[in-house]
Order: sequence, then C-alpha cells, then structure tokens
Amino acid sequence: MKLQTSDRTALWLLLGATALMLLSGLGARELWGAETRWANIALQMLQSGDYFDPYLKGGPYYDKPLPSYWLITATAWLTGGLGNWSLRLPSVISAWLSVWLVYSLGEQLFRKGTGLVAGWMLATTFYFVFWARVATADILTVCGVLAAVWWYWRGPDDTRFGRYLGFFLLLSLTSLFKGLIGFILPGLLLLPHVLQDGRWKRHLNLRMCLALLIAGGFYMTPFILSHFYGAPTYGESGLGLVLRENVVRFFQPFDNIGPIYTYLIYLPVYTLPWTPVWIIALWVAVRRWSSVEPNTRWLIWGLGLLMLFFTASGSRRSYYVLPLVPFAQLLGAWWITRHNVVSRGWKIGFGAATLLLLAVLGVLYPWTNGGGGVIRFGESVKLEASKRAPLKDWRMVMVEVDNKVPMYLQTGGAPFYYVQENQDFPRTGDSAALMKWLDTTSGQHWDPQRTIIVAHYRNGDALPLHYLSVDHQVITTTPTNGERMFHGREDQSVAFIPQS
Repeated sequence: MKLQTSDRTALWLLLGATALMLLSGLGARELWGAETRWANIALQMLQSGDYFDPYLKGGPYYDKPLPSYWLITATAWLTGGLGNWSLRLPSVISAWLSVWLVYSLGEQLFRKGTGLVAGWMLATTFYFVFWARVATADILTVCGVLAAVWWYWRGPDDTRFGRYLGFFLLLSLTSLFKGLIGFILPGLLLLPHVLQDGRWKRHLNLRMCLALLIAGGFYMTPFILSHFYGAPTYGESGLGLVLRENVVRFFQPFDNIGPIYTYLIYLPVYTLPWTPVWIIALWVAVRRWSSVEPNTRWLIWGLGLLMLFFTASGSRRSYYVLPLVPFAQLLGAWWITRHNVVSRGWKIGFGAATLLLLAVLGVLYPWTNGGGGVIRFGESVKLEASKRAPLKDWRMVMVEVDNKVPMYLQTGGAPFYYVQENQDFPRTGDSAALMKWLDTTSGQHWDPQRTIIVAHYRNGDALPLHYLSVDHQVITTTPTNGERMFHGREDQSVAFIPQS
C-alpha cells in the first residue's frame, strides 16, 4: 500500500498520538490485577535463570504458555531490569501495532480514509488504551488476531506456500500468548469469506497442509523445550493446562462464570466513546443488506460469529470481549466514510478524546499513585538496606507476600525465598527462632544480618511477625495520594531490616 505524502503525515500523526497515550505515565501506576502474576513469574525466571518452568510465589504455575513471560523477560533485559515499563512494554507495543493494523485493514477493505478513521477510533477507545497499559496477554491476542486477518486480506486467493506458512505461523504465535483462541478467533472471523463462492476448495491443497504441519511444530516448540530442559520435579504440564484452560473451561467452566448476556453489555461498554457509531453502522448495513459492499457483509458475519463463540462459552469475563473491539470500530469507520460524514467535528472529537486520555493517563494516574504505596515502599526498603550493606549482599524472605511487592524489592542478589501461609513458621517467639526455622526448612544457612523479611497483611490486622520489631527496623506501606483522598489501603506490606 503506497501512501502519498499527506497520507503518510496523517498516519504518523495517528501513530505518534497513540504512542503518547500508551506511554504517558506508564511506570507510575502500581501493579494491578493479573499484572501481579506476570510480574512474579517473570521475576522468578530472571532470578533463577530457569525460563522453562513458570513459578508463582515459589510454586508451579503453568497458567499461560511461556512466550508471554519471555516477552517480559526480554524487555527487562533490554531496559536493564524488571520494572513497570519493561513489564507493560509488550502490551504497549502490541497495542501500537494494532492501531496500525486496523488502519491498514480499513484502507485495504474499504474506501480511502476508512483506515485512518478506524485507527483514531481504536486509539481513543478508553478500555482499549486501558488494557494496552496492563501487563497481561489480552492485547497480545488482539494484535495477533488482527495480524492474521491482515495477512489473509493481503491475498485471500493466493495459494502459494509462503502465504499459508505466514498465516499459520501468526496463528501459532498468537496461541502461544494466551491459548488456542489464537487459532479459533481468526478462523471464525475469516470463515464467511473462505466459504463464499467456494473459495475454500482452492485452499484445500498439500501446500496448506504442509504449512499447517510446520506451524503446529512451531506451536509445540516451547512445550517440548519445557519438557526436556525444565526441572524434572516441576510437576505441571503446559499442554495439560492448555487443555484445561481452553477446552474444559469452555464446556465445563470452573471460574469466571458470567451471565449469558455478558458480552451484549460489555461490547458497547468496551467501545466507548464510539459505541453509537458502530451500532448505527450495524443498523444501516442490516437495513440495506443487499446493496452493502461484500467486505462489509463479511465484517458483520465475522463479528456475529465471534459473539456467538464467546457467548457459547460458559466462562465469561468483561475483557474477553477485547478482540471484537477493533472490528466493531472498523465497522463504525466504514459508516462514517461511506456517508462522507468525516468533518471538522470528527477531527475535534478525536483530538478532544486524545487530550482527555493524556490527562487521565499522564497526569491523574501518576498523581493518584504517588506519595506512597508499594513503589515508595520498595524504594524505602532498598534505601535503608543499602545504608548497611550493598544491595546485592542481601537476601529476601517473602512470607505470604502479595505478588506485586517483590518486583519493587529487587536487589540483584539471590532469588527470593517464599514462605507460604500454611507452613508452620514461628508466628511468635524471636528472630533467632525464625532464622533457625529458615535454616532447617530451606536446607541452607541464612545470615541474620543480611536477611530482610517481608510479610503481607490486611489493613487493620495485627502486624505479622511483630516480634521481629525488637531487633529489626520496621518499614510499612503508606497510602498513595489517591488512597488518602478516596479510601485507605486495603492491604499492607511490612519489611523487617536487621539493626546493626
């Protein structure tokens, strides 16, 4: 797709504004929700050097395929350490690419200018930007689905081996981020077009079968490496978890059970503020179905199949609807450009939405997360510890600590040692008893003067391991600006640093 100078300028303006919205204040917010799991697992990989066995708080946790964690460890290596930036950067890059892919699809499938409108609509969709700044695999999946659809539409009737191989490798890579939906979602989206005019018949050939076989081998590679190079005592199977999370959960959900109308509510919510646009577009297209362009009919059929698939699954959560969001906005952009309603008002609307998101993400988020919290807690612990000895000389013991704290306590020393709540560690006594218990349980010697104990507890509960305060400096988390204004902290962390 060759671009004229004005088109190229408009595209770079879109991508530049998107980058600003995605990066502003990215490192200021504390870890949130599932981010804590990704951070803890990636941190243990970096500390132990074992990249084939994911652990959460010291225990096996093969909840997602390995590449989603590998991306985080790779960005941590590039940026010099694991932090909020490196943790969230894979999602940010995927979101930025998603905006470009939506732009490319719009320009490819519809009239000139549709892609630009669709790109601005997606880039200024609040929940898309929100999840793009969260360290999970959801936006990686969105990007992978868009990439596979984009690749297909570059040559839907092309039967060369390279075309098949690129398509199936994209499906495999997407499935390695979150699960088998990386194969299923693009397949459902493209199915109406493949079935149209018997197109599927020309794609049933040996070249496609060979490409699918190679892509299947690519998908299996991390699991094979994990089996042969992982710890023999790990105890969890990656493929077993894939079956449980993708097949068993679909037919016999064991968590995340929502009502059958979940996505009828959350698709409109997750496409704000542009929800009315794609709803009007859908209404117009259905009313004039026979005169609507074939590509628009394909888009509506594809969205319908995705909605049916997600609704049929017994496991439902609001953010599962994210892969539908770019295609809903693409439908809205089709209506805007088809009726020549792209005007100065739309440009003002996109600009206002961009400034609002920048104000929320670049100003409000950093302020509400400042003044305290676990980020400040980690800085205080490392500062006080460094007064006594170099940080790399310290060892950390985490007693049932919340996942979000360890990342902020990296010292460059030995890996953290995790003590679970159900273990029989001394809850009363003195520091000598605790150190003796650690020596016995871990099978290694702990230097009382170079060991920091960190524990997690609910606000209002008694201080855990309070007896350590006799000969340790006590540091606790303090409320952030936002918590002081709206509510207190629900959870606390406490660090015990041995006195000289």
